[in-house]
Amino acid sequence: MQKQNKIILVICEGNSERAYLQELNRYLNESNISLHFQPYPSNGGQYKMVVSQYRRIRKANPRSEIDIWVDLDRYKRNDARDMDNYQNKPLGIPDFLFSHMNFEDFLVMHLESSKVREWHNSCISRNHFSVPSHSSEYLPQFKVFLEDSYTKGSIPFQIDETSLNYLKITQGILLFHFYVTLQLDYFI
Repeated sequence: MQKQNKIILVICEGNSERAYLQELNRYLNESNISLHFQPYPSNGGQYKMVVSQYRRIRKANPRSEIDIWVDLDRYKRNDARDMDNYQNKPLGIPDFLFSHMNFEDFLVMHLESSKVREWHNSCISRNHFSVPSHSSEYLPQFKVFLEDSYTKGSIPFQIDETSLNYLKITQGILLFHFYVTLQLDYFI
C-alpha cells in the first residue's frame, strides 16, 4: 500500500520562499518522500498581509495543515508594528515560523560549516543580529559572498540530501538560532 502524500500549506512572504518550496518539493518527489509543501505567497511579510492570506487560505481549506513562514527581521525592527501585532494576534492565528533574520540567512544554512561561519562573521560585523539589515544593505554582500548573480526568487544551489543535511546540522548547532524547520525531521 502506497503511503499517502502529506500536504502542508505554507503562507510565505514571496517568490523566494515559493521557489525554495518548489525546489524542495522536487527533491522530495525524486526521493519518493511522501511530503509536499504548497506555497501561498502573501506579497511580503507584513503581519496584516500574512494574516489576511492565512484567513483566505484557511477558509478555502478548513481541514488542512497550514504553516506561516516569514522573516524575523521586519518583526525585530517592528516595521509597521508587525511585532506588536504578532504579539497580540487573536486566537486561531497560528504561531509563525521565522527565518532568523531573513531568507538569505536561511539559505546559508544549506552550505558547509566554513561558509556558514563566514556569513555569520559578516553578519556580526554589521550588527545584523541586533539591528537586522534591510535587503538593500545585505543583498550586495550576499551576492559577493556566494560569488553568484543571486536574485530574489532564485535558489543559488540544488536542494539535495547534502544541502538538507547541512541545514539540519546548522539548525542543531543553532549557530544562527533559526526557527524555520519545515518539518525536516519528517523526511531526513
